[in-house]
Amino acid sequence: MDTARQFIPMTPVRMVTAEEVARKFQGDIPAVARFHCPSCDRPVHFHHATSASGKPGSRSVRAHFRHAKNDPVARFCERYQAGIGADPRTEPPALPMFLRRNRDRGSSMFHLELSVRRRSFGHDLETELREDHATITVDGVLYDLAELVADRKHTIHLANPTFRLTHRITVPEQWQRNVGVPENGERVFLFTTEFGAHGGRRLTFGAAVKSGFDYYAVVQPTALQTLRKVFDVAKTVGEIETTRGNLLVVRIVTFWNSLNRQNAEYWLAEHNFRLTSLDLDPVPVWPPQLRSNGIDEPLFSHSPQIYQTPFIQSDAAPMAATLDMHAIPHALPHSRLAAFLGFAPARRLSSQIEGSCCFLRASRYLPWSAYMLSHDRPMGLALAEPPEPSPLESPMETNSIVPPSAPILQQVLRQATNKHYDIALARTNLPAHHGTPPSVSIARIRSAHR
Repeated sequence: MDTARQFIPMTPVRMVTAEEVARKFQGDIPAVARFHCPSCDRPVHFHHATSASGKPGSRSVRAHFRHAKNDPVARFCERYQAGIGADPRTEPPALPMFLRRNRDRGSSMFHLELSVRRRSFGHDLETELREDHATITVDGVLYDLAELVADRKHTIHLANPTFRLTHRITVPEQWQRNVGVPENGERVFLFTTEFGAHGGRRLTFGAAVKSGFDYYAVVQPTALQTLRKVFDVAKTVGEIETTRGNLLVVRIVTFWNSLNRQNAEYWLAEHNFRLTSLDLDPVPVWPPQLRSNGIDEPLFSHSPQIYQTPFIQSDAAPMAATLDMHAIPHALPHSRLAAFLGFAPARRLSSQIEGSCCFLRASRYLPWSAYMLSHDRPMGLALAEPPEPSPLESPMETNSIVPPSAPILQQVLRQATNKHYDIALARTNLPAHHGTPPSVSIARIRSAHR
């Protein structure tokens, strides 16, 4: 690899290139200098450039960084060069799986749900699935793939879950790269906590587990003691019912400064995950935007979507304001441009289009980002229902002087069907009939009703 994070005592951590290290230290690397992989955060070694010896088959090698051979943690890193195994970019993705708390009030029981991916590769996936009458089989029951693709809320409840899924779930081979394939668990399923106390999304093999963040581990009860030894926090929050004894849902955390970090790294590596302290997501810096379901929704109609590198050098000179602009091919007229700031030239930009949503990444070493290509108003800006009046409040009456712009506003909005009339009045400092004081912002009203 060409880049690494450099650690030298009493100096800021910074991103360096192998050529820069070779030029700066002239082949004499200080013993206190350490280098870590930007992707998996594992130690890497600096290797000097070598020249071809003149023997048949010999070649010149540039200065570079390399993981330790057979590192059990780094072997899942995309930058790890082991020379064996299939290219993960050519393998079908795993079927999405969700951990959800049962709807019973106060329930500590969870269940698992399956979904499908929607990788169209430029085709009308739903139509082609219908024409093929494609189905997914789960425990002998057939489910229509087109219906699953058409409705994101349509999931399959996985009864009596086990860690062996490949013999229970069958996906037609010709659709596996579009919708995904079942992925077994190595005695554990790991989930994010993006649904809060109600569950999260499953992490696939090779995914990064970030220190300082909560995750849910679904394990056998016999594994609980091990989790408590390995992680700084391992608290049972619920169970999943099975015929062979309930599985435990355990909330796990590894602290940023954990003294037990190495144990967590090796446990995660044993189960096909990797621990990192890095946030690799490209940072959206312009325009201002909302983020809904992981998708960036720009607030300015005609501005390009600009992402900045997550590897910001705190001790470096100010970043050159050179944007690497890309036009994403799409059927939408005047679709939004994408731009990258601080990355190496994104010659290998990957992008996929789903409707008016664009998924892209500047390099294969970074996660996917998603943003809206269209210039429509973000859906997240829709106003919420007006709050109901409190029993202690009564509709306010006033003869306040109407601001100059208010008559036009009243004329447009005074309709019984307009549910946001009172909020609009609050913006003009007029009394709200539902008892909402003018000082309450629309953002607070929306947050309370989301």
